[in-house]
Amino acid sequence: MHFTRLTSADDTLFAPAFELYETSFPQHEQRTLDRQKAIMAQPDYYFDVIVEEGDFAGILLWWRFDGYAYIEHFAINTARRGRSLGSRSLAMFCADKALVVLEIDPPVDPVASRRESFYTRLGFCANPSPHAHPSYRREFPPHQLVVMSHPRPLEPEEYDCFADDLAHKVMADAEV
Repeated sequence: MHFTRLTSADDTLFAPAFELYETSFPQHEQRTLDRQKAIMAQPDYYFDVIVEEGDFAGILLWWRFDGYAYIEHFAINTARRGRSLGSRSLAMFCADKALVVLEIDPPVDPVASRRESFYTRLGFCANPSPHAHPSYRREFPPHQLVVMSHPRPLEPEEYDCFADDLAHKVMADAEV
Protein backbone atom coordinates (compact mmCIF):
# COMPACT_ATOMS: atom_id res chain seq x y z
CA MET A 1 0.00 0.00 0.00
CA HIS A 2 1.15 3.54 -0.72
CA PHE A 3 -0.12 7.10 -1.03
CA THR A 4 -0.01 8.96 -4.34
CA ARG A 5 -0.40 12.72 -4.28
CA LEU A 6 -2.58 14.15 -7.04
CA THR A 7 -1.92 17.74 -8.02
CA SER A 8 -4.29 17.90 -10.98
CA ALA A 9 -7.75 16.67 -11.88
CA ASP A 10 -6.18 15.40 -15.11
CA ASP A 11 -4.71 12.41 -13.26
CA THR A 12 -6.56 9.17 -14.09
CA LEU A 13 -7.07 8.47 -10.37
CA PHE A 14 -8.89 11.77 -9.81
CA ALA A 15 -12.27 10.64 -11.19
CA PRO A 16 -12.68 7.60 -8.91
CA ALA A 17 -11.23 9.56 -5.98
CA PHE A 18 -13.65 12.45 -6.44
CA GLU A 19 -16.57 10.03 -6.84
CA LEU A 20 -15.65 8.43 -3.49
CA TYR A 21 -15.41 11.91 -1.96
CA GLU A 22 -18.89 12.82 -3.21
CA THR A 23 -20.49 9.59 -1.97
CA SER A 24 -18.70 9.49 1.40
CA PHE A 25 -19.42 12.97 2.74
CA PRO A 26 -22.55 15.12 2.98
CA GLN A 27 -22.65 18.17 0.72
CA HIS A 28 -21.99 20.62 3.55
CA GLU A 29 -18.63 18.85 4.08
CA GLN A 30 -17.60 18.96 0.40
CA ARG A 31 -15.98 21.42 -1.91
CA THR A 32 -17.52 21.77 -5.35
CA LEU A 33 -15.58 20.15 -8.17
CA ASP A 34 -14.20 23.51 -9.32
CA ARG A 35 -13.10 24.46 -5.80
CA GLN A 36 -11.52 21.02 -5.29
CA LYS A 37 -9.54 21.40 -8.50
CA ALA A 38 -8.35 24.86 -7.44
CA ILE A 39 -7.33 23.87 -3.89
CA MET A 40 -5.08 21.11 -5.25
CA ALA A 41 -2.62 23.81 -6.32
CA GLN A 42 -2.03 24.82 -2.68
CA PRO A 43 1.45 23.63 -1.63
CA ASP A 44 0.31 22.63 1.88
CA TYR A 45 -2.73 20.66 0.65
CA TYR A 46 -2.40 17.00 -0.23
CA PHE A 47 -4.97 15.15 -2.29
CA ASP A 48 -3.61 11.67 -1.65
CA VAL A 49 -5.10 8.52 -3.06
CA ILE A 50 -4.48 5.23 -1.33
CA VAL A 51 -3.29 2.54 -3.73
CA GLU A 52 -3.11 -1.10 -2.75
CA GLU A 53 -1.96 -3.87 -5.07
CA GLY A 54 -2.05 -1.41 -7.95
CA ASP A 55 -5.71 -0.48 -7.44
CA PHE A 56 -7.44 2.65 -6.15
CA ALA A 57 -8.41 1.93 -2.54
CA GLY A 58 -9.27 5.26 -0.88
CA ILE A 59 -8.58 8.93 -0.28
CA LEU A 60 -6.73 10.84 2.39
CA LEU A 61 -7.04 14.60 1.88
CA TRP A 62 -4.92 16.57 4.32
CA TRP A 63 -3.00 19.74 5.10
CA ARG A 64 0.55 20.18 6.39
CA PHE A 65 0.76 22.97 8.97
CA ASP A 66 3.46 24.07 11.40
CA GLY A 67 3.66 21.35 14.03
CA TYR A 68 0.80 19.14 12.83
CA ALA A 69 -1.07 17.53 9.97
CA TYR A 70 -4.83 18.01 9.57
CA ILE A 71 -6.84 15.24 7.92
CA GLU A 72 -9.71 16.98 6.19
CA HIS A 73 -11.27 13.93 4.48
CA PHE A 74 -10.56 10.20 4.73
CA ALA A 75 -12.52 7.40 3.07
CA ILE A 76 -11.94 3.86 1.91
CA ASN A 77 -13.48 2.50 -1.29
CA THR A 78 -16.57 0.49 -0.29
CA ALA A 79 -15.28 -2.58 -2.17
CA ARG A 80 -12.13 -2.51 0.01
CA ARG A 81 -13.72 -2.05 3.44
CA GLY A 82 -13.51 -4.71 6.11
CA ARG A 83 -9.88 -5.61 5.38
CA SER A 84 -8.18 -3.29 7.90
CA LEU A 85 -7.13 -0.98 5.07
CA GLY A 86 -8.41 2.08 6.94
CA SER A 87 -6.47 1.16 10.08
CA ARG A 88 -3.32 0.36 8.15
CA SER A 89 -3.56 3.57 6.10
CA LEU A 90 -3.95 5.79 9.14
CA ALA A 91 -1.20 4.00 11.07
CA MET A 92 1.14 4.50 8.11
CA PHE A 93 0.11 8.15 7.76
CA CYS A 94 0.58 8.93 11.47
CA ALA A 95 3.90 7.08 11.78
CA ASP A 96 6.05 9.99 10.62
CA LYS A 97 3.99 12.87 12.01
CA ALA A 98 4.38 14.31 15.49
CA LEU A 99 0.73 15.39 15.72
CA VAL A 100 -2.32 14.63 13.59
CA VAL A 101 -5.70 16.37 13.91
CA LEU A 102 -9.05 15.37 12.43
CA GLU A 103 -12.75 15.95 13.09
CA ILE A 104 -15.66 13.53 13.45
CA ASP A 105 -19.38 13.82 14.01
CA PRO A 106 -20.38 13.78 17.69
CA PRO A 107 -20.97 10.15 18.80
CA VAL A 108 -24.76 10.48 19.12
CA ASP A 109 -25.76 7.51 16.94
CA PRO A 110 -24.35 4.01 16.31
CA VAL A 111 -22.45 4.97 13.14
CA ALA A 112 -20.79 8.00 14.74
CA SER A 113 -20.00 5.98 17.89
CA ARG A 114 -18.30 3.26 15.79
CA ARG A 115 -16.30 5.94 13.99
CA GLU A 116 -15.13 7.40 17.30
CA SER A 117 -14.17 3.90 18.52
CA PHE A 118 -12.25 3.26 15.30
CA TYR A 119 -10.11 6.38 15.77
CA THR A 120 -9.68 5.77 19.51
CA ARG A 121 -8.35 2.25 18.81
CA LEU A 122 -5.75 3.87 16.54
CA GLY A 123 -4.54 6.18 19.31
CA PHE A 124 -6.60 9.30 18.62
CA CYS A 125 -7.95 11.29 21.60
CA ALA A 126 -11.14 13.33 21.69
CA ASN A 127 -10.51 16.96 22.64
CA PRO A 128 -12.98 18.81 24.89
CA SER A 129 -13.07 22.15 23.06
CA PRO A 130 -16.52 22.90 21.58
CA HIS A 131 -15.99 23.02 17.84
CA ALA A 132 -18.18 24.21 14.96
CA HIS A 133 -16.87 23.55 11.47
CA PRO A 134 -17.90 26.13 8.87
CA SER A 135 -19.86 24.79 5.91
CA TYR A 136 -18.18 24.52 2.53
CA ARG A 137 -21.36 25.83 0.89
CA ARG A 138 -23.32 28.93 1.87
CA GLU A 139 -26.70 27.19 1.90
CA PHE A 140 -25.65 25.15 4.96
CA PRO A 141 -24.93 26.38 8.50
CA PRO A 142 -21.77 25.47 10.46
CA HIS A 143 -21.98 22.05 12.12
CA GLN A 144 -20.72 20.71 15.43
CA LEU A 145 -17.84 18.25 15.28
CA VAL A 146 -15.47 16.60 17.73
CA VAL A 147 -11.77 17.35 17.27
CA MET A 148 -9.55 14.29 17.69
CA SER A 149 -5.77 14.25 17.77
CA HIS A 150 -3.01 11.65 17.64
CA PRO A 151 -1.08 10.64 19.69
CA ARG A 152 -2.20 12.99 22.47
CA PRO A 153 -4.79 15.64 23.28
CA LEU A 154 -4.19 19.16 22.02
CA GLU A 155 -2.96 21.87 24.32
CA PRO A 156 -5.31 24.90 24.33
CA GLU A 157 -2.82 26.91 22.25
CA GLU A 158 -2.62 24.06 19.71
CA TYR A 159 -6.39 23.98 19.41
CA ASP A 160 -6.41 27.75 18.87
CA CYS A 161 -3.78 27.39 16.14
CA PHE A 162 -5.82 24.63 14.47
CA ALA A 163 -9.02 26.71 14.65
CA ASP A 164 -7.18 29.65 13.09
CA ASP A 165 -5.70 27.50 10.30
CA LEU A 166 -9.11 25.99 9.65
CA ALA A 167 -10.82 29.37 9.41
CA HIS A 168 -8.16 31.22 7.41
CA LYS A 169 -6.48 28.57 5.27
CA VAL A 170 -8.62 25.43 4.92
CA MET A 171 -11.88 27.33 4.54
CA ALA A 172 -10.43 30.31 2.65
CA ASP A 173 -12.18 29.17 -0.53
CA ALA A 174 -15.55 28.29 1.03
CA GLU A 175 -18.72 29.84 -0.34
CA VAL A 176 -19.52 31.86 2.79
